[in-house]
Amino acid sequence: MNEKTSWRADLLGAGAAGTLVLAFCGLLLWHNPLLFWNDDYEISILPVFADVARSWSQGQIPLLSPYSWVCGNLAGEFQYGTFSLFVNAAVVLIWKFPLAFAQQAAALSLAHLFVLAAGAFLLARGRNLSSPLATMVALVAALNGWIICWGATDWFGALGAFAWLPWAWWGMERALDKSRTKFRFLWPAPFVYLLVTGGFPYTVLMLALLALWLAVKSLGEARPLASLWPLALGLGLGGGLSAPAWLALFDYVHGSARAAQENPGAHWQWLVPPAALPGLIWPPWTVPWTDFWTRPVPHAAIELACGTVPPLALGAALVFLRGRFVRRMKWELGLLVLVLLIAVLPSANVFRWSFRWLPLFHLVLGLLAAEALAQFRLTNGWRWLLVFVVFGSLLATYLVLPTHPAVPRYHFASSLTNPQPLDPARLYLSAYPPPETAYRIENHPRPVGQVTRPGSTSVWAGLHFVNGYSPIGGAGVGRAFAFSTHGEIDPGTADYLLGYEAGRDGLLALLGVDGIVVARESAAAPQPATEWTLAHEEEEGRIYHRVGGPLPRVRSVASLPSSPNEKLARATIGLRADSRQEIIAEVEVPAGEDPALIVFSRPYFDGYRATVNGRKIAVDSYRGLVPVIKLPPGTQGRLVVIYRPWWLLVGGAIAAASLLVFLSALGMAAFFGAVRPAQ
Repeated sequence: MNEKTSWRADLLGAGAAGTLVLAFCGLLLWHNPLLFWNDDYEISILPVFADVARSWSQGQIPLLSPYSWVCGNLAGEFQYGTFSLFVNAAVVLIWKFPLAFAQQAAALSLAHLFVLAAGAFLLARGRNLSSPLATMVALVAALNGWIICWGATDWFGALGAFAWLPWAWWGMERALDKSRTKFRFLWPAPFVYLLVTGGFPYTVLMLALLALWLAVKSLGEARPLASLWPLALGLGLGGGLSAPAWLALFDYVHGSARAAQENPGAHWQWLVPPAALPGLIWPPWTVPWTDFWTRPVPHAAIELACGTVPPLALGAALVFLRGRFVRRMKWELGLLVLVLLIAVLPSANVFRWSFRWLPLFHLVLGLLAAEALAQFRLTNGWRWLLVFVVFGSLLATYLVLPTHPAVPRYHFASSLTNPQPLDPARLYLSAYPPPETAYRIENHPRPVGQVTRPGSTSVWAGLHFVNGYSPIGGAGVGRAFAFSTHGEIDPGTADYLLGYEAGRDGLLALLGVDGIVVARESAAAPQPATEWTLAHEEEEGRIYHRVGGPLPRVRSVASLPSSPNEKLARATIGLRADSRQEIIAEVEVPAGEDPALIVFSRPYFDGYRATVNGRKIAVDSYRGLVPVIKLPPGTQGRLVVIYRPWWLLVGGAIAAASLLVFLSALGMAAFFGAVRPAQ
């Protein structure tokens, strides 16, 4: 078979492997249409992606969202893949169709599972494994227990990034292949970019570990240090292309609640117990695992499900092939042990839940099993039989065992895309109990959220809420108001704000909060009563509106709670535009001695820049909560405030330069006919 024919056959094989994974998921969806509709997907991922689609339809880049203050910085949250062309294209396309929530989630996950399976197939074929064995690797990589029970059905960012890890691995091995041309450094770059922008820091660590492992392996095989330059250049180009994403994350995490890591016990949660390892062969194997509350609870080892065949094949090779197999696969065996140790040991720093390394463990295990079966010299007929054993074993596992045993599911109805009974012109603060206990379907089987809008569900209907889902906790208001990850405000803080800061001159008025939602579990009400009116009441909770109509989004204030004696003039403001990243207003400050203070009712993030009639003016914040600008007496003209953070400017320049280098090298390679597909 010539090179061109082999390349075409591999692409067709990759497509077939991806299609087989889609067929597998189709069977699971036939059994359970809500398979991909759980926890974070419901309360965070899907509503935000609805806003991403809305943003692109409005012709705006979804850097910020106006509909949640806690989750207002989409780029900084990282998990939403703001700078991933693939994630954004998938979201825009899927939201063109009239799909239900669960169907949108399924479509998004299936698109990435297809990519993951195809990449794993090509990675295996690049190691000269037969098509049946490469298909087995694809099934193990895309359908293992961790991917199905967590990445594809809950933590989408994990799947969005890991889908590209086999591709990046494949590209890095090509970059180190000295039989290829000098342009071989191009192979890993686009996949590194897609992996990093996919939105999961753990997968970036996996990529770094793989790159280091490949470099050490290359040097260990007596290759010179200079032979690593294509790998280093390819990784550098990929990192450059993704610079806005990782720079945004670094900037946002700094000083965040996640960086403070207020719960050291989280490092001991969701480790892989060594006693659970028989679950690689028998997923119902149940031993205590440490859960989100740092409690040892009996848990079936469904995360270790890998189709039964891979661990048996590896064990058979170690027993029967012994030294011959170990000598040939010593590097991969070392990598497997290293990744397993990471998954078993406590995490560190801002990272937590070490079992998140299991997808890489499964991928390495699949490759080792395929190499073992190749050395046993089975016929292709037997190899295909083993593929169907893996397929059947995984299918039986997910049909028998629950695929979401440790996370809640909520009954969010399609009516959440409707803003009623809330007012889209108002900014709400919602006081509700922890959703993962109060609103999970076992405790609240009826539809929930139409009033309280837990997490980021307000984004579906374009409602403005202070609340939102943020695992990072980077927004100043999120830290100041002690919001939890799922968007619920600390009860003591809520009582204080409603009792002492809800008046006309209180903090909530300064922020622009003119609506309060109180869940039925609480008897609290905003004070003073003369400032608020009960606008709606039902079983789920009560809605209060500030008397006098919605507050302006851009206001001139006479004083600040922190400095009530400071003299401030009242400016006249004519708002012209208030979009995601830009505010335009005509302002006029009375002549005299007193400046005017302009407050913008939106969460403060470092990076706002302002001009008046083209002249730069400083943007400050009030206690890190909202942007404020002080204008000198007599100021008149057009005020323009735009969100343009340093990381976007620097990251954009790095990405543009990297893209120019990549395209130039690609053009040269094409011109000289130097990029050749592998045989």
